[in-house]
Amino acid sequence: MSTADNGQRPGDRVGRRAAARVDSSTRVNVALPFSQFKIVQEPSGHVLALTALVEDLTGLLAGAAPGPQAQALRRRAHELASQVR
Repeated sequence: MSTADNGQRPGDRVGRRAAARVDSSTRVNVALPFSQFKIVQEPSGHVLALTALVEDLTGLLAGAAPGPQAQALRRRAHELASQVR
């Protein structure tokens, strides 16, 4: 077997050892692709139809089984539909 001048064989890895400890000053930079984020997007027709359907169903439920839970559910569905429109 041949060895290089430094006493290692040609296939041996030569590199630095890892740091023995990690300080609290170690930082990581993260790059986010802000140009690819879609900030504003109009809701699709399917989403609008779905929120209207949920609102109608909760109204039907509140009529068939009245009570505080049905009214709370109906109110939540109405608020959601108002946000989407």
